[in-house]
Amino acid sequence: MNKQARPGIGKMMGVSLILGAIGGGALVGGVGAAMDVPQRADYEISNSADTQITTTFSTQIDNPDGVLSADDEARMERDTERLEVPAVVKQLNYIVFADNDDNVNDTVENYLRDNHPELIGDDKFADGVLIVGVGLDPRQAFIFAGEDVADTLDLRDSSHLDDSLDAIKPGVEDNNIPAGLFAGADEATDVSQLAEDRYNDAVGDRIGAMAGAGIGGGGAIFGIGMGVGAYRRNKAKKVAQARAEMSLVGKEYGELATRLDQIDIRAHSLASPFANETMRKQWEEVRDRFFNIHGQVDALGNLTSKSPDEKYLEQADAIHQAAVTTREVSYAEDNIDKLYSLEHGDELVRRTELQALRDDVVEAQVSLDDAESGLYRELQNLRERADSMMNRTQDSGFLEEYVLLLGDYRTALEQLRQQKFDDLDESKNTALVAPGITSPDYRVGYGYNNFVPFWALSTWHSSNASAQSSSGSSANTSFSSGFSGSGGSSSF
Repeated sequence: MNKQARPGIGKMMGVSLILGAIGGGALVGGVGAAMDVPQRADYEISNSADTQITTTFSTQIDNPDGVLSADDEARMERDTERLEVPAVVKQLNYIVFADNDDNVNDTVENYLRDNHPELIGDDKFADGVLIVGVGLDPRQAFIFAGEDVADTLDLRDSSHLDDSLDAIKPGVEDNNIPAGLFAGADEATDVSQLAEDRYNDAVGDRIGAMAGAGIGGGGAIFGIGMGVGAYRRNKAKKVAQARAEMSLVGKEYGELATRLDQIDIRAHSLASPFANETMRKQWEEVRDRFFNIHGQVDALGNLTSKSPDEKYLEQADAIHQAAVTTREVSYAEDNIDKLYSLEHGDELVRRTELQALRDDVVEAQVSLDDAESGLYRELQNLRERADSMMNRTQDSGFLEEYVLLLGDYRTALEQLRQQKFDDLDESKNTALVAPGITSPDYRVGYGYNNFVPFWALSTWHSSNASAQSSSGSSANTSFSSGFSGSGGSSSF
């Protein structure tokens, strides 16, 4: 078969000029065809040393004007334990100002130079640092980062930076600064949300390029070039992710397979009320999915570290499915073991789960404005009951008392939801479901009689409010001094 000759540059330019003369409509179609429709999988973040989740980062709270109470600061310290922070972040700094410059960026720069010079250099913030805060007069949210953190988390003039800033605002507007700052830090460090933001940016870029193509042929050619470059970069990221996930599957799938029968037996031996039908269905679903991909994983065994990128790209979706299933079975095993230990009197597990529940009660309590209300007093009663149970973890009736405490707390949270989170109507939003047995966020009792912890309600509420209040405007990234550190601020 004869090969068709490749057209020369001159001929290609001639064609582009003709297309431009014919009209924008045809060119828009050409650009749309040249730029592949973005696929979410292409924008997922590859595993690397910087993106591995860690709990070893340090936390610093700066409260120079005394805006935060001691309880606020203690709550913020506790909340950081829920953050899934990539390893590139070494230090999380919260800062709250009562008064600030019209450009809060200048206030942040000057404050750090005077009080934390180790966090700021001549031109950039120190590596490993993530700064999340708010200035209250005039009111502005801000997030800044060291260059390595900004690279990993896309915190430079991006939709992810805008979304992270917007996440701070609802909590602050509700006079709940700790919740606002936690939401901002959670959004900024959420790698899965970062992938979604990059995907949305790519969709917007493609639409923009297609719209721009109607203006002139030269712009369209430039847009195509940019699109091809982005495609190549995303292809490389997808290969890197596939290699990293294949490494995970290679290490963990086989080990989990040898323990699967034991996990299944333990799951079905649980006798507490928390091992309800919903929990068992969650386990059986992921167990069956694990069984069903056995042949698929066997086929992936032909891949080695020396296999070409094309082979990994071909199998990227299958590798991702296997990695997700493997992770979920691993989480389920940990959570089933936790339930088993709780039922069989493990003191450490009982104290840990009770403390987690108590901390959630405290967060719900401090979110209320009226300390004299009946709901506040009920939450105080639940807090005291939890404190009392800490000294009786080996009592024969501990489990029954824990179930009663959880049930009473669920009732109180329903009242709180109606008062503060009226946007969370469960009858209209089936997504409001507590973390299940396959989730790393699961705690004993989540989902029992539809129990959803306060922190989850607060997170959903903040997400709703952010979506409604987001203006779509870009962050302010400028400093009067000419400093060029990454991040930005946003008024509200």
